[in-house]
Amino acid sequence: MLMYLPPAHVQIAYVPPAYVQLVQAETAPLDITPAEPTGPVEPTPIKVDVSRYIPEAATSATLIVSLTPPTGQAFVYTEGSEDNGTVFKGARSVGEIRLDGRYIYVKLYGATSFNIQYINYHVP
Repeated sequence: MLMYLPPAHVQIAYVPPAYVQLVQAETAPLDITPAEPTGPVEPTPIKVDVSRYIPEAATSATLIVSLTPPTGQAFVYTEGSEDNGTVFKGARSVGEIRLDGRYIYVKLYGATSFNIQYINYHVP
């Protein structure tokens, strides 16, 4: 085994190891309260005037609703009967809705746009 000695003009300094002490700070738990609930957001209803296509005396109508993208859904209802609306699913579906006035409301779930075709209506 060969050992080389450093030249005489090189000075070797001994550096002692550094001692580090770690201390965990004691803090109170953070009170993180969201400003609003973090649940699903209800879509804004879109108001559609149907008086151009359906008489005001009509009590129900049959519609074809086309949705984009085809994986979306639309919930169609009249004012005051939000619980009795009709769900239209897929690219193109047919359904009947109750009418009470000249406006219907459409809520889109997963769809970005819609098109309505009025097939038939019922007047008592």
